[in-house]
Amino acid sequence: MRVWGIVWALVAILFSFSEAMDLQKIARNIYVAKGTYGLPSKENRGFMSNSYGILTREGWIVIDALSTPELAREFISELKKIKNVPVLYLIITHYHMDHYFGAKAYKEEGAKVIAHKNLKVFYEEGTAQMVLEGARKGFPGVFDDVEPVAPDMVIDSKVKLRVGRKVIEIIPMTPAHTNTDLVIRAEGYLFVGDLVSYKRIPFLGDRNVKTKRWLKVLDTIGKMKFKKLLGGHGDPMGREALKWTRDYINFVRTEVARLKDEGLFVDEVKEKLKESPFKDSKMYDVFHLRNVYFVFNELDMELE
Repeated sequence: MRVWGIVWALVAILFSFSEAMDLQKIARNIYVAKGTYGLPSKENRGFMSNSYGILTREGWIVIDALSTPELAREFISELKKIKNVPVLYLIITHYHMDHYFGAKAYKEEGAKVIAHKNLKVFYEEGTAQMVLEGARKGFPGVFDDVEPVAPDMVIDSKVKLRVGRKVIEIIPMTPAHTNTDLVIRAEGYLFVGDLVSYKRIPFLGDRNVKTKRWLKVLDTIGKMKFKKLLGGHGDPMGREALKWTRDYINFVRTEVARLKDEGLFVDEVKEKLKESPFKDSKMYDVFHLRNVYFVFNELDMELE
């Protein structure tokens, strides 16, 4: 049951495919491939989330792998049109398939894959393969070339990755959105995966989510200096996104707790919270009531 929760969480946030992958320049040495919202199909190839390239003198550092090796190879090709140097590292912000399942292409490139130590557990215990099999059944023809891969380097505490003259900080921020969340600081920017959203409903239903801890993580990020927050979805964000994400998580936690205290069952709580101040946000219809359901159960576990 938990595995299927992961499957539907991940496939629901897939992006639509445009005819060519369009790289956008964010800063002097940072580029992004970004899609549009939709559901996976053979036509859109399951294009989802953002992938970032950081250019150094020695080669490329990539943040997040996209959802398939096909998309990852296309991203690598576009990066090399900018500068034809090796891809040295792939850093995965968390184990959701839109950030992880393209990693095979980076192994083919000879890049080292860096992830939280719990992603290695996710791979070794076979859960990654189970999630993949569920996605293949749900969306035939989209994920045929995907093969989960083990990270080459695992992170359990803050580390500094030195690439020539550049220093990339990799900071575990878990548990929060998942138990594999990493934040990367590079070029004055923070790559925050799915920890921060702006006017797009975050998913609160991963089997390892800890929304109470997530709020503390947002406070930690808020104390850091950065030019912009670069998230797993959408455009670069400012500090307003931290407040927006916090407000949404607080709203769901507070309202679900209040209605539980009144003795309502989960379906009644969902009905009461169908409408909310966040109803005009992207992915509301996909995620919001699922979030209500998961937080309803999470609050019980917090009391244990």
